[in-house]
This record gives sequence, structure tokens and C-alpha cells, in this order.
Amino acid sequence: MKQQKKINKNRRNLLKFLLIGSGALLLGKVFGPGFLKFFSGPKEEHDFGNFRVTEDKKELIISDRTGEEILIVDKGE
Repeated sequence: MKQQKKINKNRRNLLKFLLIGSGALLLGKVFGPGFLKFFSGPKEEHDFGNFRVTEDKKELIISDRTGEEILIVDKGE
């Protein structure tokens, strides 16, 4: 009798672990990396004609008119 209760408890723990893991995976796929950009803070953009400077909480990006990045400076917090 005790062996059967232990097996049922282990089975419930395994099913709970699989359910939580699959739910986390599903949420990660739904929200994706765009969800993390929400927490990166506000972006500031300054357009100087030929160059554009974009600054957010983590980095400073200098790009040309076409959008190709010339220089990226990490703020390293």
C-alpha cells in the first residue's frame, strides 16, 4: 500500500513539473524576445541627416542613413 502511494506522489510531481515546464515554454514562444525589449527602457533617437544616434538603457548605437550600424557602445552596468 505504501509503495503505491509513493508511486502516485512521484507521478503527480512529474506531471506538475511537465505542466509548468511546457507552460513556461509556451509563454516564451508567445511573448518572445520582444517582451524583453519592453523592460529595456525608453529609446531616444536623434537624426542628424546622414547619421542617426539611438540610445536606450543598455547601449548607444550610431548608424548611417540606411540603418546600417556603424558603432555600438555598451553601457555596461
